Amino acid sequence: MQKTHFYFLLLILSFSFLSAQEKCNYRGMVLDSLQFPVYDASISAFDENNKSAGFTFSDKEGEFKLEMDCGKDYEIEIEHVNYAPLLKKISLNKNMREEIILQSSSVKLQDIVAQGRIPIKMKGDTIEFDADSFKTGSEETLEDVLKKLPGIQIEDGNVFYQGKQIHSIKVEGREIFGGNTKLLTKNLPSDAVDKIQLNKKFKANPFANSMQDEEQPELNIVLKEDKKNLIFGNVSMGGDADKHYDLQEKLFRFSRKTDATLISDFNTYGKTVFSNEDYFQFLGGISEFMEEGGSNALRSSMTSVMFGSGQKATSMSNHLGAFHFGYEPIKKLNITAFALATDNNLNYESSTERIYSDFTQRDEKTNNQDIFSFISRLRVDYNINPNSNLKYRINFNEQNQDNLSDINSFMNDDSEPSIIRKTKQRRDNTNVSQRLSYIRKVGKDDNFGLYFTHSHQKESPDLQLTATEEPFAGFFEFTPINDLYTLNENQELVSNTFQGLAIYNHLITNLSNIRIKLGLNKNDQKLENSLFNHTELIQNEFTPTQMEFDFTELYADATYTRKIDKFKFDLGAGIHKFKTENMGTQTYSSLDLTRVLPHFNGEYKFSNASSLRLNYEHTYEIPQIKELTEAYDIQGYFDIYRGSANLRETRYQKVNLSYNIFNYFKFFNLWTSLSYSKKSDNIRTEGFFADQIQFSTPFNSETPENTWSYSIYASKRFNKVYTLKVNGSLSFADFESRNNNITLENKSDFYSGTLTNSFKFRKKFELDAGLNYARNDYSNQLNENQFVNWKPFLKTAWMLSDAILLQADYDFNNQFSNGGKINENHDLGFSVRYKPARKIYTYLMAGNLLDNNKIVSNSFNDFYTSINTRNTLGRYFIASVRYKF
Repeated sequence: MQKTHFYFLLLILSFSFLSAQEKCNYRGMVLDSLQFPVYDASISAFDENNKSAGFTFSDKEGEFKLEMDCGKDYEIEIEHVNYAPLLKKISLNKNMREEIILQSSSVKLQDIVAQGRIPIKMKGDTIEFDADSFKTGSEETLEDVLKKLPGIQIEDGNVFYQGKQIHSIKVEGREIFGGNTKLLTKNLPSDAVDKIQLNKKFKANPFANSMQDEEQPELNIVLKEDKKNLIFGNVSMGGDADKHYDLQEKLFRFSRKTDATLISDFNTYGKTVFSNEDYFQFLGGISEFMEEGGSNALRSSMTSVMFGSGQKATSMSNHLGAFHFGYEPIKKLNITAFALATDNNLNYESSTERIYSDFTQRDEKTNNQDIFSFISRLRVDYNINPNSNLKYRINFNEQNQDNLSDINSFMNDDSEPSIIRKTKQRRDNTNVSQRLSYIRKVGKDDNFGLYFTHSHQKESPDLQLTATEEPFAGFFEFTPINDLYTLNENQELVSNTFQGLAIYNHLITNLSNIRIKLGLNKNDQKLENSLFNHTELIQNEFTPTQMEFDFTELYADATYTRKIDKFKFDLGAGIHKFKTENMGTQTYSSLDLTRVLPHFNGEYKFSNASSLRLNYEHTYEIPQIKELTEAYDIQGYFDIYRGSANLRETRYQKVNLSYNIFNYFKFFNLWTSLSYSKKSDNIRTEGFFADQIQFSTPFNSETPENTWSYSIYASKRFNKVYTLKVNGSLSFADFESRNNNITLENKSDFYSGTLTNSFKFRKKFELDAGLNYARNDYSNQLNENQFVNWKPFLKTAWMLSDAILLQADYDFNNQFSNGGKINENHDLGFSVRYKPARKIYTYLMAGNLLDNNKIVSNSFNDFYTSINTRNTLGRYFIASVRYKF
């Protein structure tokens, strides 16, 4: 109960941003020299401390209003693209009203455009940002511009607005890069961007009525006129005198009927060009179907793709090439095609120390990882008539991963290795998915959509373990050859998924709507797994494996939407019928159940700038084929896993309360959220530990799991120079685990926060100074662990002139484990950009200047605490030349 009070206190404090100071109204009418009203003039107010006091625009009558603290002096700036800027000072002791006359500008047109641009315009539900008003000259890509827009947050290349991730970013109203937002934001040149339009109420259904709860934020990038109908972009070539190279090419073309993009990026100094999240976004199938409002309760059986980090490698090379083509022969038809290929090779050197209760094991490891990925997508959009729309999409994804490692194991303080191990892993993944959707408007108030998805996935992981010591003694009997033991595992998992969804919306009145959904999920999977002693097949009651799994989910859902003044809510419930059957050599299990799942979404709008939301959802998670199969599956040299046919479904309930205020005219933005989730019969893994071998099997936890989490993001521009940003989160969880037949009650608390002070001087000098803090506390009856990380950081960009840009990044990482410092490192990077000619840039970039060559990370479980130390790339220098088209 004390924690609950603590969370609500945090939430209340987050809302307490208003001042009790008496307010006065400053009204005015902006006129030209002929006494005609001036529409869309921007009016900014600053107090005697140069702090922002307000911002607004004049309306069609030239009228405006600012509400500010009484008894202060203010400086008022009035700007319009067609008139000379005006600066005036006022003393606001009571309500005031003035007529303000603007004079025609006598400067050249290009100066008007450069100096008199209006940074923000409101157009209904769309906010339009003038990109040049937020640029300082240090920006290279669209992402650099987005970071400077009020209300927009960037995390790991993903874009967020009001806490919601923006999944749709278009250029000139068109989707490029197969809809991957990160590829777009990190590659589109910043100097090509003219306007950034934020649609706060984008709806994927073009015929959605005003009461359908499908609103999501969307960005549209408007290009500068001189970038249309011609090829633009840049080509870079660089490297050092030894082992590094950096080659990039980014070419774009947009015209009335066609658009094309070609990008490539080859580098050897740790720059990440493709990540796990990027690959997952392209998988399609189930994830995209869920965005349409579908449901799928089956837990995923496919292994997550893991791309290594170049920043933690001793040597690496990243190669990426991507091509996009769009064609719009007629207004009704749009065709887009996209293909991307990546090849990543990384070499690691690391040391892992596992601290057990009565001994310590240290592994010295070298590792080589090679991943090739090919991703492609074809999409056809056809507007049959003004009332109906047809879409078809097909994706093909292929991935091949090879992982080789050599490990020497040392016990306690031994100087000679006690065991020598080699691991060879090969994983092939193939995914083909296609989706067909038909959306139609019926009459004035109704619309319906039909969605069909088919996905075929095949995963073939092979594992080979070779060692001087017999692996998994007690589980298998091995015969050594040349004093070496070899365990081979060959596995294949094939999954076919079919999904169908029908959605019907009826607008009952202008303030109410009813939505009906009918859906079907059908999934068939086949699993084969064999273990070998060298080349001899191992056969016992738990191997080899041949399993077939069938899953069916039928559901019907009704949702009533109603708006009452400033309050809008969705109240509904769905009937879900789940049925599974798992059959094979080791296992037979089945599940047949029907559940009613209620859900609620409510939003109260205090104003157009602030709102309070409450969401509740009730779902189920159904165990998948590997969790149900009672057969051996090798996870690693010391880890062996076996499923359980007795698993039940997991019941999952979540409630979320969030508040946001985004006031662009007062330069204040806040988003805060409090969540509580409860899992009953959650599927967890039970461990049995003997010597160094861990045998794991899943079970349904009898104790409900509770998780509280709180997050906040806030930014405030106090004056022309200074902006403060705060980003933080808390989470508290309690759950049950079982190890060696002992039931443990676990508590996990996590705290993180980042404070950033941003300074901007005359659009020439930028400085971000801040502190990042993270802490993780974990405890149960057997042990307690605490990990803490402090990281002060600095980031600066200085435009010495139109030709010279200096940039530097510094952070100081301090890591603590249970009160003792385990690592500290300084990281300093520096770059110089020089523009010798109009289209040519030269770069000198230096990374890891302080030559910090180790990264330390921590982990723990109920058996041991692990400290991992990795060698890094080390200091490097890259010189390059870039030519801009």
